Amino acid sequence: MRRALLIYNPAAGQWWRRPRPEHLRDTLARHGWDVTVLTTEGQDHATELVRAHLSPEIEAVWTSGGDGTLSQAATALVDSGVPIGIIPVGTVNVIAREIGLPSGAPKAIAAIANSKARRSFRAWRASGRGVLLGIGAGFDARAMGRVSMGAKHALGLLAIGARGVWEWARYDFPALHVTGEDDHGRPIDTEATQVLATIPRHFAGSHVLVPDADPADPWIDVVLFDGRSHARLAAFWLGVEAPGTLQLRVPGVRVLRARRLSIVARDGRAEPTHVNGDVVDATPFHLEPWGTVTLLAPER
Repeated sequence: MRRALLIYNPAAGQWWRRPRPEHLRDTLARHGWDVTVLTTEGQDHATELVRAHLSPEIEAVWTSGGDGTLSQAATALVDSGVPIGIIPVGTVNVIAREIGLPSGAPKAIAAIANSKARRSFRAWRASGRGVLLGIGAGFDARAMGRVSMGAKHALGLLAIGARGVWEWARYDFPALHVTGEDDHGRPIDTEATQVLATIPRHFAGSHVLVPDADPADPWIDVVLFDGRSHARLAAFWLGVEAPGTLQLRVPGVRVLRARRLSIVARDGRAEPTHVNGDVVDATPFHLEPWGTVTLLAPER
């Protein structure tokens, strides 16, 4: 039996879809994994648990949760070579979709438990946290940060969408100063009223935000919106929801690649910023490259 840790988030996703930890332990055992179950109790606890229990005998770390739980565990595993197995039970599970993992805990485990395939993700760092999915400042961070956890756990994306409509109607288009360095080493110095930076192609589920984004490359893809029109902001997010990449053709939208990034609100406010889908930071915000995280992946 191969030894592993199982980081279990009891608050991830909707309660009726959430597997019990003993069921996951038994399923992994049938695939040859002897796991120690560790239950998270709050934000960033997954990072603490992995750091406290990782030992030379551990051959993998499994996470049962969403992209936030996965990224928290990954924070403790950057450049370690210890792979992460994803059991996608969160609200969105973007990274699981990115690597082609089937939905549902039993199918996901079966797809990667004995797979030799691996996917490398370039991890970034913001305020000591590992960024494996992406970040956002402005509209989407406000919507995600202000939706109640009870509604999110009960309704999932519907709750976020409903809150998004409310935030869209009252959005004041904050002046965000964006600086850094692009993929050619040139300085970035520009303005935006919404900033999204993504590591994978996928965003908010099965949608594609930047079609040529590559999680293994040394830069992060940044989508800037500098408009001040509610109609154009709505067009952007409707484009995200639609097939294709209509959002990138909305006037006021630009895409660039960055090797490092900073976001500051011009008026000095602490504008909410999400990291991996969790609103745990605010401007001034700084994002820098870090190292590599390895994921167990389905055989191609």
